Amino acid sequence: MILYEYKVRDEFKRVRELAERIKSKFDSGAKPSELLQDCEVLEAASRQLLRILPEKVHDSNLNRHIEFMKLYLKRDEPDKCLGDIEDISKFDLPSLENAFQDWCAIYQHYDTEFSAKISDLLIEKHLDSAVRKAFVILKERMIRTFGMSSDLDGRDLVNQIFGNKGYLAGKIPDPERESMRNLLDGLFGAFRNKYGHEDVKPEWYEVEAILSMINWVLKRIDNYPSLIYTK
Repeated sequence: MILYEYKVRDEFKRVRELAERIKSKFDSGAKPSELLQDCEVLEAASRQLLRILPEKVHDSNLNRHIEFMKLYLKRDEPDKCLGDIEDISKFDLPSLENAFQDWCAIYQHYDTEFSAKISDLLIEKHLDSAVRKAFVILKERMIRTFGMSSDLDGRDLVNQIFGNKGYLAGKIPDPERESMRNLLDGLFGAFRNKYGHEDVKPEWYEVEAILSMINWVLKRIDNYPSLIYTK
């Protein structure tokens, strides 16, 4: 998710810089033919940006304003499309970027409890604490969801839920149950145990991978047959 956001923001920056360059050339009285060439570059960059944006973020006048610019520049009438490049810079791109930011922030991408309890730790760059907290949330969710004893932890907890004789045996397909058992056993063994010590300082890429996986697991297990519980 973070890599995707980074790529999209990089494309926004590229399109924004192209639009600003064209606006500057309008102000300096550049020839329509030169402006048209730059407009076509802007069009290609804008298409790339719109292509990678989420579907719900495509409501924009960006393409329409670019088409008007091309039309009037081909007619050697740059004065008639000055407003279009201004609208692109002042309205179209900012509104698109705001819509993308809103899309990134919507809770459907993240487990609600997970997001609420982890966000502040990430903001303050307490990465090791964020990882440890994530595993606490995961353990507590598994206990609540499947009615397990709070004394269970790690592999024992995983096996009581996803093992051959665990809670979900016969309730979900065996291949999925076994795969989830292996995944969770690996998560607890490889990551929870490693970062359970205060002196371990994980890198951002490690934290991103761990938290993304735990977020996925939390959302996944909410779809399994469970005892009555409240998040």
